[in-house]
Amino acid sequence: MSKAKKSPSGKRSPARKAPGRAAASSGIRWRRLVWQLALVSLVIGLLGLAWLDARVRQRFDNHQWQLPARVYARPVELFSGREMTAENLDQLLSLLRYRRDDAAREPGTFARFNGGVSLYTRGFRDSDGGEPAQQIRLLIDSQRIGKLTDAGGQPLPVARLEPLQIGSIHPGHSEDRVLVKLEDVPPLLVHMLMATEDRSFHEHHGISIRGLMRAVFANLRAGQMEQGGSTLTQQLVKNFWLTRERTLSRKLTEIPMALLLELHYSKAQILETYLNEVYLGQDGGRAIHGMGLAAQFYFGRPLAELQPHQFAMLIGLLKGPSYYDPRRHPERARQRRDTVLQAAASQGLLDDKLLGYLRNKPLEVVPKGGSALYAFPHFIDLVRRQLGRDYPAEILASEGLVIHSTLDVLAQLVAEQKLSDFLVPHKELNGAVIITAPDQGDVLALVGDKSPRSAGFNRALDAQRPIGSLAKPAVVLAALQQPTKFHLGTRVTDGPFEVRMEDGQVWQPKNYDNQSLGAMSLTDALAQSRNQAIARLGLDAGLGEVIRTLQKLGVQSRIPPYPSIFLGSLNLSPFETAVMYQTIATGGQRTPLRSITDVLDRHGAPLARYPVRPEQVFDPQQGYLLQWALRQAMIRGTGRYAVAQLPANLLVAGKTGTSDGQRDAWFAGFSGSHLALVWLGRDDNGDTGFTGSSGPLRIWTSIMAALPQRPMRLVPPAGVEMVWLDADGVRRSGQGCEGAREYPLMTSSIPQQSSACGKVQSVPGGVKRWFKGLFD
Repeated sequence: MSKAKKSPSGKRSPARKAPGRAAASSGIRWRRLVWQLALVSLVIGLLGLAWLDARVRQRFDNHQWQLPARVYARPVELFSGREMTAENLDQLLSLLRYRRDDAAREPGTFARFNGGVSLYTRGFRDSDGGEPAQQIRLLIDSQRIGKLTDAGGQPLPVARLEPLQIGSIHPGHSEDRVLVKLEDVPPLLVHMLMATEDRSFHEHHGISIRGLMRAVFANLRAGQMEQGGSTLTQQLVKNFWLTRERTLSRKLTEIPMALLLELHYSKAQILETYLNEVYLGQDGGRAIHGMGLAAQFYFGRPLAELQPHQFAMLIGLLKGPSYYDPRRHPERARQRRDTVLQAAASQGLLDDKLLGYLRNKPLEVVPKGGSALYAFPHFIDLVRRQLGRDYPAEILASEGLVIHSTLDVLAQLVAEQKLSDFLVPHKELNGAVIITAPDQGDVLALVGDKSPRSAGFNRALDAQRPIGSLAKPAVVLAALQQPTKFHLGTRVTDGPFEVRMEDGQVWQPKNYDNQSLGAMSLTDALAQSRNQAIARLGLDAGLGEVIRTLQKLGVQSRIPPYPSIFLGSLNLSPFETAVMYQTIATGGQRTPLRSITDVLDRHGAPLARYPVRPEQVFDPQQGYLLQWALRQAMIRGTGRYAVAQLPANLLVAGKTGTSDGQRDAWFAGFSGSHLALVWLGRDDNGDTGFTGSSGPLRIWTSIMAALPQRPMRLVPPAGVEMVWLDADGVRRSGQGCEGAREYPLMTSSIPQQSSACGKVQSVPGGVKRWFKGLFD
C-alpha cells in the first residue's frame, strides 16, 4: 500500500482522487439534478394541469349566459273589418322580415295575389298561450281587411302575427346573444362551419396535429404568428377563457385546455356552446355573440330562415368580424363569403349549379337598426323605467327575461311618420307624440324626437314644458264639482281684470287675440279657449280646488299655487300631460299608463303580469260633462279643423294648447279607441310660429285618420239630463226659444226658474217622462 508523501514541513499531503472517480461523481450529481428538476416540473405540470382542468370544468359546468331582457311589441291582430291599408301591411311585413315566396311555403314567407296576400306566420309563445305557425289568406278591401281565411279557405275569426322584438335591456354588461339549441340549428350551417373551420372536428380530441404543423410552417415562413391551426374546440377555449391575442404562451395554454374540454364534454355540447359564444360583430357598445343574434343583426330574420349564402357570410365573419364587416366592407365580405361557399362545395355540400347561383346573390344585409332591434328607443326608455320599479338592474342584465310590451307597431309607425312629415319644412322645431288606448291604459306609441331612431334626449318623457290651455279642462272640472254653483251653461265674463299677488306683482291675463268677448257660457269659454273667462272661473272655483283637481287627474309634479296655472303656466312632460288626459278620456277613471303587459322568464314561464287597475276619481256625471264640453271644442271651437277632416260618424273630443310667446304648441284629444297627444316646440325655447290649432291639431288629425277608430260614446249617465237653458244661463227654456241652448246638466244643477218661453219645459225631466209614459 503506497504511503502519502510528506510535505517540506513534515506533514503528510492528502491523497489525490483518480480522474475517473471524480467524473463519475459529477455525472451522478447532474443526473440527480435533472431527475429532481424533471420531478418538480412534473409536479408543477400536474398541478397546472389540475388547475386548468378545474378551471375548464368550473366555467363550463357553472356558466350562466349573460342574457339581457328582451322587449317585444304586442302581437298584431288580423281580423275581418280591421282598418289596414296595403301600405300598412307592407310596412308590417318589412319590419317582421317576411320573405317573398311564390307560394308562402314556410314560416316567415308571403305571396301576393290579386287583392290580397298569403302569409305563412311564425309560431310564438306568450302568456296567453301563443299561436302556432299557420298559413292564412287575407283580402284588403277599401283600406280594411275584407276577408280572412285559413289555407283551406275556412273563415278565421282572428289571426295573430308574432310580436316584433323592439329592443333589449342590458345595463350591466355589453354582451348580447340569442341562445339556440343545437337541434334547432340548420344542419347545413353546421356542415359549412366544419368545412371551413375544422374538417376533422368529429375525429380529433381537441387539437389537430396536421393543422398545427401547417400553422408552424406558415409562421416560420412569415417570421411571426400568423396562423393558429385552431380547431373549433380551441377557438371555443380562446373565446371562453383566453384572450384573442396571438402569442406562444397563449397557444401553449390553449392546447391542454382544448384536450381537457374534449375529455369531459361531448362534441354536441362543445358545438352548441361554440355556436352561442362566438363573437360576430359590434353594435356600438353591444357585442354580438352567437349565430342566433348574428342572424337577426345582419339579416333581420331568425337563424332557421336564412339561406346558404347567408350562412356562408356568418361563417366568414369568424375570421375577423371587423375586417369583414359587410356594412363597412361589402366587397371584402362578399369575397370571404364566396370563399366559404367554395369550401362547402369542395366537401360536396353544394353542387356546381347551386354554387354559381349563390355566388351571384347580393349580401342582403339589412341596414344597421333594420333588424328592428332598438327600432323604438324612446318607447324602450319608458319600458326600462317602469321595469326599474320592480326588477334590479342585475336581473334585467343577465336573466334573459321576456317582456311583452303594449307597443302597437302600426300606431308607432303612423305617429313617427305624421310627426316627421309635418316637421320636414320646419328644421328648427322638434316634437313628441304619445298614443294610448284609454280603456286599458296601454301606451301604444311614443315618439320623443323628430328623428325617431335617435336614442338621445327623450322629449316625450323628459321635456318639462308649460302646457298652456291644456290646463283649462281642469279648471272647468273643478267648477263642475260644485254643481249647485256651476254648470255648463253658467255665464262667465271674458273681460280684463287683475289680481294683486302676495309679492306685490299684478297678474293681468290677456286673450290670445287681445280682445274680450264679454259674457259667455262656461262651455264656450272652454271651446274658444278664452283666457280671461277661464281665469275668472278658476278664481271663482278656488285655486285650491283647481290644484286638487289636477292632482286627481294624475299630475304628480309640484303645482305652484298661483292663479297663472289656470292658463297653463304649469310645466309638465308630454307623458304626464297624457296621463291627465287619459283620466278625462275615461270619464273620470284614473288608469296608470302602462308599457308592459307581462314578464316571462327565459323558459317562457310567467313571472309577473301588469293588470289594468282603474280608479274612479271623479263622478261619472262630472266626467261625462267635461267630455261633452270638449266635444263642443271640436264642433264649434279651436278643434274645428279635425271635425272637418275626419269621418262625420267619428265622435272625437279634445283641446288645443299654446304657451306664452308660442313657445309650445299642444293638442290632446281622443276617440273611443285612441287618445293622442302632440307637442311641438324648440329646444332653444324660441317662438314655434304655431298655435295648438295650426300645428299639433293638424298632426293629431292625420294620426287619427290613419288608425282604426271607434267613436267615443256620449250617452248621458244616470243623474244627467239634457236641459234647454235661457241665454242668461240661470233659467230653463225650451227648444225654439230665443237664445235658448241645450246643455247636459246634473240633476242638482237644473235651475228651478223658467223663462216665459220655456215654462212648458219647466217640469222636471223625470216627471215629464213619467207623464209621457202614461200615453205611450
